Amino acid sequence: MLIETLAPPEAQAEAQALHMPVLDLLLAGSTTAARSGDLDSAGLLFPALQSLVTQALDELDYGMAIVNRQGRLMLANHCARRLFERPDGVCLLQLDRPVARHPAREEPLARAIQAAAQQGRRGLVAVGDDKRPQSVAVVPLGGLPVQGVLLVFGKAQMCEALSVDHYARVHGLTHAEGMVLAALCDGDTPAEVATRFGVAVSTVRTQISAIRQKTRCGSIRELVRRVAVLPPIVPALGRAPLNGVAH
Repeated sequence: MLIETLAPPEAQAEAQALHMPVLDLLLAGSTTAARSGDLDSAGLLFPALQSLVTQALDELDYGMAIVNRQGRLMLANHCARRLFERPDGVCLLQLDRPVARHPAREEPLARAIQAAAQQGRRGLVAVGDDKRPQSVAVVPLGGLPVQGVLLVFGKAQMCEALSVDHYARVHGLTHAEGMVLAALCDGDTPAEVATRFGVAVSTVRTQISAIRQKTRCGSIRELVRRVAVLPPIVPALGRAPLNGVAH
């Protein structure tokens, strides 16, 4: 297994002695490098695996961040960093702490992080507003005592725009067909799509027929479902620089 291969010899020896997987041992903070019980000083796992984990998280089209027991940010993937920096993002950073942008959601999120850090309790908190509902899962990491708290942000919509665009390009859809696909994934009916783009319904139905043929989908429902269940991988197009600096 890759983790066992990358783990330092002392970690492998200790895992064998305790009859437990190396990853479980490292997450539990049992090795010499992690006995402080705080990921701030121990680092996330060990350098080689940390690099791989960071790269893997950056590939996911879900905002994911890890905070320490005091709620200070230690790690955030590309999607989470983009969310924190967007003026319309549901969360932002204040003194290196993720907080809900909506004032009414700020305290529930802080309480959920505290409960995860101090009591090992999982939580699910609404952080968006009524117009843009969005939730974040709050997950304690490392057993007790908790060494970090994982924040996983839910999707802002059923089919993310980047996923729809990537799917359209992979299947050779035209720009107009891609726009129709995006509208269908937003929940619009063919008539509503026609109204949105100022074209005849017959034109939209012709485009839908072309989309179904290119994607080999039997119905609009099947087409939308395929896009909705795509692996949450960020296409290269989604790697826009943050603050003018590529990450």
